[in-house]
Amino acid sequence: MKRIIGYTLLALTICLLFNLEKKIGLFDKNPYEIYVIKYSKRFIVDSLLVKAVMKKESNLNPNAVSNRGAVGLMQIMPKTALEIANQLNIKDYSDKSLKETEINIMFGTYYLRKLLNYYNNNLILALAAYNAGIGNVESWYNKNPEIGHKICKIPFKETRYYVLSIIFTYKIYQGVEKLKNFLKI
Repeated sequence: MKRIIGYTLLALTICLLFNLEKKIGLFDKNPYEIYVIKYSKRFIVDSLLVKAVMKKESNLNPNAVSNRGAVGLMQIMPKTALEIANQLNIKDYSDKSLKETEINIMFGTYYLRKLLNYYNNNLILALAAYNAGIGNVESWYNKNPEIGHKICKIPFKETRYYVLSIIFTYKIYQGVEKLKNFLKI
């Protein structure tokens, strides 16, 4: 009986994943995989988290530019990119460089690591800061430290949705990886 229930749950999970596949491309090969892997290892950030951020930020469009001026796959602001270029000692950096896929993924992954370090690996706070800025998160946290473990306490609706969306996608990606390993695909 337990085996039947287990197989039924597995079948339902697979069906759910294939429905999600249409929405978030779970089984699609990420064309930027080589850079995601390279910089995830370099900066010690889970590659699945990087992919989830890329998916939310640009829907994997390397030419994406937000109405606020964020650029590329990881939607990096030019001012932040200049700071990152200085921190990484990239001498020939220009705003055009941010449109290069490899540079954009390197900078976004580096910035994720920096935020994770700053917030002691608190994913909620790091993602909130990636979206709304460190200043906003510091202000919110000082007023209500619960935002560090309760997403619903984040005051900006957009940031609250952003954090939820990335964590949801990240967890789905983790589940798919486990399923792929289990099924050996």
